[in-house]
This record gives sequence, C-alpha cells and structure tokens, in this order.
Amino acid sequence: MDAPYIEEFPFALECKLFQTVEIGVHVQFIGEIVDIKADESVQGENGALDIEKVKPILFAPADNAYYGVGEFLGKAFSIGKQI
Repeated sequence: MDAPYIEEFPFALECKLFQTVEIGVHVQFIGEIVDIKADESVQGENGALDIEKVKPILFAPADNAYYGVGEFLGKAFSIGKQI
C-alpha cells in the first residue's frame, strides 16, 4: 500500500476506515488493517511482529494507568484444555 508513515517508527499499521462513532467526548474508529510495515528489529523468526520485541502498552482509562503486556501463557485453542 502507499499510505504515508514515519520511517523511524519500528512498525506501522495501515488501516481502511469503515466507521466513526462519537462516544461522549471520545471518538471510536472502526476499520480493517490492510498493510503492516515492520522493521527487522520487531520481527520474529517467521517475519511477523513479535509482541515481546514490540513491547506494546495499554491505557486503562478507569485506572488512569498504563500497563505492559505480560508473559507468554500458552498456545491459543489448547491452553484452555488444561484448565
């Protein structure tokens, strides 16, 4: 794709906007990721984004706090069988 992006960022997600929803003083954007540009420094062995290298942060508005993503817990669709 050809959307502009900031070259110094380790990765960029290009999205197609489907809908904009006003929620009080906030706006929610609903869309689809159509392209990903990622530097080798944030890719895993298979070339996909590696969450442990990206180190994303999450904002919890109820707590007015930021959180990091935790450790690997198990593979999807199989870890639940152990519980």
